[in-house]
Amino acid sequence: MNGTSIDLVPIRRRPAILPGLWAACILLAAGSVAVAGPKEPPQPKDPARVGVIITLGFGHDEEARVPSRMVQRVGAAVQTWREGRSKYLLFCGGYTSGHVAEAEEMKILAMAMGVPERAILMENGSISTVQNARNAERIVQKRRFRSALLVTHRNHMTRAYKEFKKVKGLRSVHRYPADDWVLEPLADNLDQELPPAAEIQAVVVHGRSREVDFLGDTVTLDKTQASLARTMALLYQRGLTSMPYYVWHPAISAGHVTRAEIIGIAASAFGLPSKVIELGPARRFAPGKLGLFETCKARGWTRVLAVLPREREEEVELMEQQYLENGIVATVILSAPLP
Repeated sequence: MNGTSIDLVPIRRRPAILPGLWAACILLAAGSVAVAGPKEPPQPKDPARVGVIITLGFGHDEEARVPSRMVQRVGAAVQTWREGRSKYLLFCGGYTSGHVAEAEEMKILAMAMGVPERAILMENGSISTVQNARNAERIVQKRRFRSALLVTHRNHMTRAYKEFKKVKGLRSVHRYPADDWVLEPLADNLDQELPPAAEIQAVVVHGRSREVDFLGDTVTLDKTQASLARTMALLYQRGLTSMPYYVWHPAISAGHVTRAEIIGIAASAFGLPSKVIELGPARRFAPGKLGLFETCKARGWTRVLAVLPREREEEVELMEQQYLENGIVATVILSAPLP
């Protein structure tokens, strides 16, 4: 063409880049690509309500001494119950620390926190997470629960969630870590004057004996016991922290858990550390057992703060006199009313 020659330069085609790779290149250039960590199982959408709230126990080696992490698990479960997530709480845990099962301890804690007994279910035959799930399955199927909220701590959740996903009958299991639950300080309604903490060597808690329904469940908490337990925590909150809290109460006439144990467990629900709680022996006929005043003398307690149930108000002066006759100076107060 007009004698002009044209040199044809071969066109170099860019390799095709997939749309997804383009997006990755753009993000990389922007410096917004993060290194992915290990994937967690996807969390199902958390519904407003589930069939049951399942709470797992916390193993411990001191009989009827509740660890703070167990209180935290129960507190978190009770919080979800108050929010209306379910009508029922199921506590799982067997006899890992003696004659009081973890589920029984958790039931007492929950009742101290205001949950009615009718809302509580127990699985008290397990001593491991695997057994928790296997035994809970029978209750799930009997009650025809289809969904559950699983409450435990984060470092236990992955293993527990894996086991409870196998429970036949449950179509969905939702996780609820207990780690962020915190016990709020108690509203102080103790209206009696106390001696200085330096003048008290021990707090002695007296109960009230009542008839027991031996055909019913003896692992329960009544209002008198809850009031005494709450008062113990209030005294500790007031600054009485350097002395033992000795719970002197007769054994339950039917069942395997003494009233002293029930009051001591309930006190942990209100914030009293289990390390300061001491439980008096059941008043059964046996050689070598000391009475209350003999115990005080043996421990070297000559000045005590004694707590009586409010129903025993007429016995305050008599109780002070009985202590004094045994060489012990006692300031006797009444338990604070429940809010």
